Amino acid sequence: MHRPAWRLLLASVLPVIASQQHKNSPPNVLFIVADDLGWNDVSWHNQNIHSPAMEELAADGVLLDQYYVQPTCSPSRVAFMTGRYPYRVGRQHMYIKPLMPAGLAANVNIMPQYFQQAGYTTHAIGKWHLGFCHQNYTPTYRGFDTFYGFYLGSQDFYTHTKRQDVNSLLGYDFRVNEKILKGAEVEGKYSTDLFVNRAKAIFEEQKRKDAQGKGKPWFTYLSFQSVHEPLQVPHSYKKNVCRYKDQPRYFYSAMVSSLDHAVDRVVKSLKETGYYDNTIIVFTTDNGGAVKMGGNNMPLRGTKGTLFEGGTRGIGFVHSPLLQKTGYTNLNLMHAVDWLPTLMSAIGKNNLATSALDGVNQWQAISNPSVAAPRNEIVYNIKERPFMAAIRMGDYKMIWGSRTVKNIWFPAKEEVLNTALCDQVKKTRTQANRTLISNAPRGMETMDVLNLNVDEDKEYEDEYDNLARMQEIDLEEQEYDNQTELDEDLGEDLDIVQSVMSLFESEKSTRMARSTREGRGKNNKKGGGGKKKGDKKKKGGSGKNKKNIPLPNNYGVIIKTWGQKMLFNLQEDPEERVDISADNPDILEKLKARAVEHFLNLQPQFTPDDTQKGNPLHWGGYWGPGWCDLHTVQD
Repeated sequence: MHRPAWRLLLASVLPVIASQQHKNSPPNVLFIVADDLGWNDVSWHNQNIHSPAMEELAADGVLLDQYYVQPTCSPSRVAFMTGRYPYRVGRQHMYIKPLMPAGLAANVNIMPQYFQQAGYTTHAIGKWHLGFCHQNYTPTYRGFDTFYGFYLGSQDFYTHTKRQDVNSLLGYDFRVNEKILKGAEVEGKYSTDLFVNRAKAIFEEQKRKDAQGKGKPWFTYLSFQSVHEPLQVPHSYKKNVCRYKDQPRYFYSAMVSSLDHAVDRVVKSLKETGYYDNTIIVFTTDNGGAVKMGGNNMPLRGTKGTLFEGGTRGIGFVHSPLLQKTGYTNLNLMHAVDWLPTLMSAIGKNNLATSALDGVNQWQAISNPSVAAPRNEIVYNIKERPFMAAIRMGDYKMIWGSRTVKNIWFPAKEEVLNTALCDQVKKTRTQANRTLISNAPRGMETMDVLNLNVDEDKEYEDEYDNLARMQEIDLEEQEYDNQTELDEDLGEDLDIVQSVMSLFESEKSTRMARSTREGRGKNNKKGGGGKKKGDKKKKGGSGKNKKNIPLPNNYGVIIKTWGQKMLFNLQEDPEERVDISADNPDILEKLKARAVEHFLNLQPQFTPDDTQKGNPLHWGGYWGPGWCDLHTVQD
């Protein structure tokens, strides 16, 4: 049908007018989270990966090269939202499982609440994974005006269902705000498409409100399910990657291509609605790639769930026309806890008091590389059971305590089946038309799936439990009843602890001493230390004649340090191949002393046992709230 010339002119002019109007408003913020995207899973680190849109956004924005996240999903989301290391709110142990009666402490304010205080409308799309057993853990009770997505940490991309264990019903989890959303529009539809369409609908709705004079600046948290398992993807994306002998890597690489296309469509919608010029786009992963599920982090050491760089050094970038300088790689140290104060600064709310006890404002240093780096230290994590700690100061990183069997390097399994076909794929994918014929979400008929038969919960939780049991047995074997003998053996370790304990006020010292005595008499097993001479070195142990000291902290937690200490110079050795602890005792002691200071503020880990109270069998076949008490922390 022929369209009048004036309509064509109006259609071309309106986005320009809207863009100029938006420039005079506070900036919008689009915060995109990719799930389990590893260091070696993007095209700027690995040419076999197909992620042209993300690479272009990163290249034209600011690429964050020394950016860190937590080892697993929920803890990273805690860091994003609160500006606090997870150990400050009891979420240091692991992610929140479907039947775990837990969530992010309800008395800690989070990012969208501060955006609301700043006059923004707030939207959450996609994966939540910060608790749902009580309604006050869920997004619309935590500062989001709207929510469209699912509460769990993972589920089927098409059916939106998950079975937690053999005793659980296959439960459905997809909602708009607090209501279950079912029907032909979502059931059997690819979640990535649903989330893209939701983002586009929000932008269109905001545009209509702006035209009515009712608009506000917006914050949209877009948390994709991709590229977390299960390995499911529309088959068209497999055409963009080489076929490998290793099927998980092949499917996973196709999922990255799908994620990239989703990001591309969202950004194009920003441009079509005139919001692009006044929007800050943040892109981040939540942890390292999960190797058993097809992810990869080479050349970095480790995988998802570890404190090595492969589990914690994250893919991240900022893209916005509002940045003073773009097209460069920022080498400043940055952590996930920094996003809250950084974005508050970016929208002109530097003075807004937030919960960000650990985060620092990086906006000026990102926007202008001549600004001095605001951060010199990051805490990878601290947990009391099993004892694990890792900290970086400057170029030096110390890992202390238990280590999992995943503390190695995992080469990418990218051996191709047919080299000629692979070369052809790499050539044709650069010319591919990525415009979808329809905006309708793709259905089950498009799905390709690879069943891995891997239980993610057992993959991580069982190993932690085994390490904790090993630690307890080892410490009991090392117990020394004679305090004088203990003091003599401890040497420098005792000096460090005593110097840190002097930081306590007398009142706190008295309270904690009482807590320690009571704890020893009730729940705590007897403490010991390192190995006795002649003992065989156990995996994860220190192998040194050092004894353990129970460390009471501000919140009544008794921390028993245990295990080997490793030291790396990440400037010279980013792959963590050479432990330099023996040659640098002074640096090691400095990092150890700093870690002990952090111990003082560790809240008790809140990981209650699973309960069948949350079984969808009791809730009409749905995963949802109503079966736990609300958790808070001493704040």
